[in-house]
Amino acid sequence: MKRYELRAEVYRAVSYQDPDSGAIINTYDYANPEVIKVTGGSVRPWGSIQDFGKDYQYRDYLQLFSPTEIPLDARIGRIRNKAGEVLWREDNGNPTLFDVYGCFPENDPRGSAVDFRILLSRTEVQERLLP
Repeated sequence: MKRYELRAEVYRAVSYQDPDSGAIINTYDYANPEVIKVTGGSVRPWGSIQDFGKDYQYRDYLQLFSPTEIPLDARIGRIRNKAGEVLWREDNGNPTLFDVYGCFPENDPRGSAVDFRILLSRTEVQERLLP
């Protein structure tokens, strides 16, 4: 797989518990993202992933590699190339938001983590990112 140098914004989750329902709710600070270096860009690296549970699901997945480990409750958006162009956009022109589906260490022959393989899935509800 050919990998391209990219930049991505990471939005970390801030969790709080709803006092009425007791549910844990994640909110994201889109105004203060962490920008990380990534490489990659393949869509659907595991093209055979399908979910035959309650509802049939077949989603597009995006695979990136980064020296930065990303928590599973984070979101990633505004994935840009070297020229600064956003590569994944919604039909209305807003940058696509992705949920972190997995973050797996890539080890060298000695067992040291040299990279993290980040598997992303498009967030179902797309929120508008600040300019």
